[in-house]
Amino acid sequence: GTNYIQRKISEHHELHWKHVSSLPTPAFIVDKEKVEKNCKRMLDLAKCNGIHLRGQTKTHKTVEGGIAQTGGTKKKIVTSTLVECEMYADHGFDDILYGFPYIQSHLERVFALTERLEEFHLMVANQEACQMLEGSPPPAGKLWSVFLKVDCGNARAGVWWEDQEAVEIVKFIQGCQNLTFQGIYAHCGNSYAADSVTEVERVRDTSVDMMVRLAGKLKEAGLECPNWGVGSTPSCSHASNRFESLTEIHPGNYVFYDNQQVGLGSCGLDDVAGRVLTRVLGHYPKRRQMLVDCGFTAITKQGIGSQAHPKMIAPVDENQNLMLSNMTQEIGFVEPISLEGNIDYSLHPRGLSLEVDPLPCLCLSCLPPNLLRA
Repeated sequence: GTNYIQRKISEHHELHWKHVSSLPTPAFIVDKEKVEKNCKRMLDLAKCNGIHLRGQTKTHKTVEGGIAQTGGTKKKIVTSTLVECEMYADHGFDDILYGFPYIQSHLERVFALTERLEEFHLMVANQEACQMLEGSPPPAGKLWSVFLKVDCGNARAGVWWEDQEAVEIVKFIQGCQNLTFQGIYAHCGNSYAADSVTEVERVRDTSVDMMVRLAGKLKEAGLECPNWGVGSTPSCSHASNRFESLTEIHPGNYVFYDNQQVGLGSCGLDDVAGRVLTRVLGHYPKRRQMLVDCGFTAITKQGIGSQAHPKMIAPVDENQNLMLSNMTQEIGFVEPISLEGNIDYSLHPRGLSLEVDPLPCLCLSCLPPNLLRA
């Protein structure tokens, strides 16, 4: 209840100014200076290309992260949940895009957000969603502001960029009394499947070209297209003059970066701002393992099979020989990466804290360990 929540908040406040080694574990620890540096770099990239940055907040889901992403303006963000939209609205943010395909069950909450914010936008992925909105009057003096989700090869939500359907949906929107069209939006998440920086840049440039061509196609049809943008952290982490042909970008993971982004060439290890702190629970030399208090309630298994070892869930920070290789709900198993390797247990006594590099970082804000800042 409320008393429990207030007690936990009080406990977190008491941890301020303590050394990281004194934190309860498992905990997600954040390097504030690295977050600010990562956010400034992305803001500078957008500025030097004369475009806007609409930062995706789902990696961190925090007010502090949103402030850093917007350079303190608290304007122009994209979220993945209505809870995030409401939280940011409560803390003075505006120009918020709910970056999830609209369905009718969202109506009550998006009505309230549209009513209270100066600018609140919805994502639509088909004409049916537009028809539902047109049949649902918005708040007095407002219109439903919508972006059209476009598929440029990620094969997730959205209309295929080349299909005439995209033109027909925009034509329908611009003929509606209750809707206003904000532009087209694509997430080039297929950049995460790249095996080199060259491939990341190819995916980015192809996606940019597709969106520019679609924006041109809409204009040729007499349809105004105020905004067109792409985004993923891999595709936006390398300078390119191709960004100049867009109006905005919308990456998100760059706030923390992670081990996956290091592998994709988006950043270096020194740029990674978020890690999971855990402690050694026990030694098991016969199995060449030790146990830590970091299970799947504290770190995700997503990414297993795509790292340096097929069993690797995450590498153990500052130790090139050890990896988190398995988990139960509250326990993690650490073992050597090499078949010939062994653990020097004298260097890892019971109770010692270790840092684990998650892959990817964006899942951690959805998990329930202590979210703490160091």
